[in-house]
Amino acid sequence: MRIKILEQVIELENHPSSIGELFTKIEEELENTGQIFSHLTIDGTQIFTDYAQYLMQNIAEIQEIVVGTKSFRELLTETMATAQEYLIRATPEIEKLCDEFYQGPTEESWGKFAQLLEGLEWLLQVVTAVDTYTLATENQHPYEQLNTEFQEKTKELQEAMKNTDYVLIGDLLRYELIPMFSSLSDALEQALTTEGLANDLN
Repeated sequence: MRIKILEQVIELENHPSSIGELFTKIEEELENTGQIFSHLTIDGTQIFTDYAQYLMQNIAEIQEIVVGTKSFRELLTETMATAQEYLIRATPEIEKLCDEFYQGPTEESWGKFAQLLEGLEWLLQVVTAVDTYTLATENQHPYEQLNTEFQEKTKELQEAMKNTDYVLIGDLLRYELIPMFSSLSDALEQALTTEGLANDLN
C-alpha cells in the first residue's frame, strides 16, 4: 500500500505489522515541520478516530493512505471556534440545570451535571492551549486568569457534589459558571478577531 505524507511517498506491506510502522513514519515525517497529524484518508474515505481498528479491519485491501495534517494554528483556531459554539449552546442548559438543583436533582440532572464537568475539563484544555499559543499581554488575553478560575470552579463543584449541597451547586452554576462562560466566550471572540485567526476558518 502507498502512504502519502506531505511530499513523501512510502510503500508498506498490507500486513497488520505495518500499522505500527505507519504511525512511526508519520511521527518521523512531521517532526519539526510545524504540522500536526489530523486524520487519514484511506482509499478516499476520511477517518478521524479509531485509526488502528479501521486499518486492522481493512489492511488486506488498502491501496492508498493519505495522511492529513494541519498547522497548530489551524487546529487551535478550529478548537477555539468549537469551544465558542459550546459555550453559547451550554449556557441556557446550565440555567435549566440550576433550577433542577434548586428543586432537587433527578437522575437525569446528575447525568447532565457529569457531562458539564467533562465539558469543563475540555474547556480547561482549550484555555491552556490558547494561553500557551498567544504571546500577548494578560490584559489582552486573560487566559491565565480564566485557567485558574476554571480549575477553582471545577473543584468547588466537585466538593459541593461530594457534600450533596444542591443549593450550592445551583448557586455556583448560576452566579459563577455562567458569567465565566460569558467571559471566556468574549475572550475567544477577541482572540479570533484580533489575532486574525478567524481567517483560518475560511
